[in-house]
Amino acid sequence: MFTIIDAGARSGRKGLLLSSLTLAMAISSSSVAMAACTGTGAGAAFSPLLPFATGAQVNSLVSAINTANTAFLTQSTAFVSAPGNPAPNQEGGGIWTRGIGGEVTTKSTSTTSNISILNVALPGEVSCSNETSLNFAGVQVGADIARLNWNGWNVHLGSSVGYLGARAKDNSSAGPLNPLGGTFQDTLQVPFAGFYVAATKGGFFVDGQIRADFFQNSLSDPIVSGLFSQKLDARGLSLTGNIGYNYQMANNWFIEPSAGIVFSKVQVDPLNVSGTLVLGTGLTLPGQLRINDINSQLGRLSVRTGTTINSGNMIWQPFAIASVYHEFNGAVTSSFSDTGFPILGSSGTISSTNIGTYGQFGLGIAGQVAGTGLLGYLRGDYRTGDNINGYSINGGLRYQFSPEVIASAPLYTKAAKAPILATAPYNWTGFYVGGSFGMLNGRTDWTATAFGTSTNPRFAGALGGGQVGYDYQTGKWVFGIEGNLNATNAHGARDCPTGVFFTCETDVRWIGTATGRAGYALTDRSLWYARAGVAFGDLKITTTCNTGPGNPLALVGCGDNTSRSRVGWTIGAGSEFAIARDWTVRTETNYFDMGSSRYDLPSAGAIDVRQSGFITTVGVNYRFAPGPVVAAKY
Repeated sequence: MFTIIDAGARSGRKGLLLSSLTLAMAISSSSVAMAACTGTGAGAAFSPLLPFATGAQVNSLVSAINTANTAFLTQSTAFVSAPGNPAPNQEGGGIWTRGIGGEVTTKSTSTTSNISILNVALPGEVSCSNETSLNFAGVQVGADIARLNWNGWNVHLGSSVGYLGARAKDNSSAGPLNPLGGTFQDTLQVPFAGFYVAATKGGFFVDGQIRADFFQNSLSDPIVSGLFSQKLDARGLSLTGNIGYNYQMANNWFIEPSAGIVFSKVQVDPLNVSGTLVLGTGLTLPGQLRINDINSQLGRLSVRTGTTINSGNMIWQPFAIASVYHEFNGAVTSSFSDTGFPILGSSGTISSTNIGTYGQFGLGIAGQVAGTGLLGYLRGDYRTGDNINGYSINGGLRYQFSPEVIASAPLYTKAAKAPILATAPYNWTGFYVGGSFGMLNGRTDWTATAFGTSTNPRFAGALGGGQVGYDYQTGKWVFGIEGNLNATNAHGARDCPTGVFFTCETDVRWIGTATGRAGYALTDRSLWYARAGVAFGDLKITTTCNTGPGNPLALVGCGDNTSRSRVGWTIGAGSEFAIARDWTVRTETNYFDMGSSRYDLPSAGAIDVRQSGFITTVGVNYRFAPGPVVAAKY
């Protein structure tokens, strides 16, 4: 599919490898020490030939996963609330958002063993202490529908979407054999989406969430590993549960113990590595890194205490919180092999420790505008432990639906008794316009027709846009049409089938749908619906060379790309809730399939690309509709 390098060049590289081995033997002894690394035997002597022997890259990914799992984890998976004294079986619902930013530094110990060079097993191992700093910021948006005072329980069902951006850097100190110190960096985006359920009764609360996370990494380590903004994708599924109780004490004080646990599993794609030996800039060998599934069981115990202050127009609740977290899972394992270069016979296994136990301490304040459904909070947290320390700032806003008087004040007659205002079911008929935020994720399947080879880059990214539509209600049934258009930064990458020097990448910049929808007004203010129709968007494919700028190996196909507009079909489902006379919030998930289209790349020829995926959004609509009618009952 692509031209690599000629036989003469390969012969020259092998000679360079043998010279490098001689140099490594000359500087080795029974014990080898590098910056933050110690080792024994020939395995330690030759470990500098393996790009990931220090384990810094694995520690960076583990740090990002831990941050994604805990960044928005306070005492619950979602930001829910309810009116103080809801009527029996009262409808409820709301929309919320929260943001976070901070920095965290993690440490791990990585042990590289089972080292082979030229298919010769070498005794000994190398152990390195890694330190990674991670700066991050993110946003999460959610919406839910609730049944309040249902036999004393308030039950919320909702979904959320979000996006976390981060930059990780290896902070290993410099030493005689690595005078530049840590050289690895990772820029990543983590779009995510999930569903949650929460229930409260009195001071008791419990909730659970299932969430999908997509880790889109861009790795740079040109000096040691030969990585030049190389893309690496991973995807995970997490299950979170929390439980707690809010004890009210004298003088408006409270104390709130709680506990939680997060189970997560992350699958990481293989990473092709050029190394620096073939580039003529160093000693590390080309090959492939495979990180085994990263499993996490992170437990939490917390105590929060504070007081409630009513200042008239505002109700304030300052609080302090202390938590302890513990990672129950053990080491993360990975392996490096000479995939594509069996003549080198290089391999090794890497085991990296996890974060262990740490504490987190925070101060914050929550507030509500009295007599309204608008509330929010702001908190700062500091975490510290043997293997982790850092800080974060976290804040959120929520609008909670409360029954409202929509019509003007009723007129009274002399003999009339005071009326009871009863709100009729919401009227969904009319035009609407709105905006949405969410996540796009999916998969592409490439087949090179001339060679019969294939690969399957997955893609994911944040998504935002708008929608316009019209609904017509008859009885409890609602029928309508809608069109929407969204911009996205969805990206995906996976190793090409032609060798370690190439990565196959996909990009989506926009996507839209035009559908009909049919729904049922299950309750007075909620609509549950299905939709189906046409999906359309763009898809760009690119073959990227992993050897960096300048193409020192004179590879053919570096940067080849082409894009096409795609048309397919979509089907989905969602729910919508009227939080005010003219405003509704909704959550929606759609599956789309763009079928297969043929792309032509100059070096590879015809490539058939099939594309499918999911669009998950939380949105707000403004409805040009009469809304509910308020009737006076006497």
